[in-house]
Amino acid sequence: MKAMKKLIFSLIISGFCFTAFSQNTVVVPKFNIDSVSKKITYTAVVPQTGIKDTLYNRAVHWGGKFFKSFQSVAKVMSKPDGKVEGIAKFKIYHATQKDSTKLDAGMVSFTFTILCKENKYKYTITDLNSKGVSYFPLERWLDKKDPAYTTECDLYLMQVDKYMQDLIKSLKKGMLEAAKRDDTW
Repeated sequence: MKAMKKLIFSLIISGFCFTAFSQNTVVVPKFNIDSVSKKITYTAVVPQTGIKDTLYNRAVHWGGKFFKSFQSVAKVMSKPDGKVEGIAKFKIYHATQKDSTKLDAGMVSFTFTILCKENKYKYTITDLNSKGVSYFPLERWLDKKDPAYTTECDLYLMQVDKYMQDLIKSLKKGMLEAAKRDDTW
């Protein structure tokens, strides 16, 4: 009977340990790697009702709301070409501490382009790199054999993907046609 209790106790403990471990595991998102540039790339052509100038204006308006200082982020704003292009950055963090404080792990910069045509626009996000003394492409974090790789790179990649997914969601929402106001009263 005593052996049975020990077995049950050890199974329960190992179950807790497995659950705790599995909750802390990091699943690296699947990144799209451009076949030509070999860089992480987020891109899509999105159908959207509107003429080129209207979609361009929406893209500029979205950029002004999404980024703290869009004027410093935007490098190209060409209404005749329907093109908005810029370089932006955001913070990534080390694993959260027990007291929930975030420890700064640096900045990630990226290039984005929004091209507008009648009834559609295309976004491209690429050139993701860790800001530092020299250029450090994030593709190196995907290579577990790279000398610069650590297990924390997986956490950073999760943060990068979440930021990009949030940016894309925000862009798609910002590019929607504004609701018409009913001025009849």
